[in-house]
Amino acid sequence: MSTLGKILTVLIVVVSIAVAVLVAREFALSDNWHARYQEQVRLFDRALEQRDSAIQQRDEAKRIADLDKAVLQQQVFTLADELALRNNTITRLNEQIENQEKRLQELATNLTDLKTNYENVVAMMNGYRQERDDARKEEDTLRQMYTELEGKYRVLLAQFADAKETLRQANEKIKTLQGQVAHLVQEGGKLPPQAAPLPPSEKLEGIITDVNLAAGVVQISLGSDDGVVKGMKFYVYDKTRNKYLATLTIDKVSHDSAAGQLGIVRGTVEKESHVTNRFVE
Repeated sequence: MSTLGKILTVLIVVVSIAVAVLVAREFALSDNWHARYQEQVRLFDRALEQRDSAIQQRDEAKRIADLDKAVLQQQVFTLADELALRNNTITRLNEQIENQEKRLQELATNLTDLKTNYENVVAMMNGYRQERDDARKEEDTLRQMYTELEGKYRVLLAQFADAKETLRQANEKIKTLQGQVAHLVQEGGKLPPQAAPLPPSEKLEGIITDVNLAAGVVQISLGSDDGVVKGMKFYVYDKTRNKYLATLTIDKVSHDSAAGQLGIVRGTVEKESHVTNRFVE
């Protein structure tokens, strides 16, 4: 029995007792007891009706309470199922969190290894970069030495050619003098006829005034007035860098210019390139 039912039952009993007390009181004090009796019977019947009504209300309240209890019980079952489902979800999430933590630890370890490897690679790259810089410096030094040696070689080569030309001219002069001496001996001291003029022994310097590289022909600023004759050999060079460029053999001469054929070309011959018949005095 619910609390409401118990309360209604107690009220009914109290009302019955009160009615009985009133009936007894009225019966004892009233002269018209029969009328009062009838009144008390009526009141008693009314109390019974009220009791029956209260019982009906109690039963209806109990029925409603039972329905509410069933609904609440169903809700409890539903909530229990949801709770179990959520507990399972929480368990799975906890497992996933543990797996993720393990994975993060593995990734942290791998990241540490990668960082170490990266630092090693950076150190190796710095070492290689230093070696490269040192090699470049050494290359620059060797290249400079090579350039200097090449310049010296070309100068020496030109000096050697100049020395050969000087030796050739000296041999021709010796042969001429020997011929003159032999003629003096044969003629009893009479001088031989005048020999052809020898190429000038002094050093000549000039520049190229015209160039035809396709034909290999150039014109220079020196002529017969300067002592240039056919067959004379000149050297073309870059005066700024003191670099040998080519040889030049004269085949045409005028009083202020001469022209000839290029040979043994070792560089680009241009206008304003310098020419000389010897590099050394």
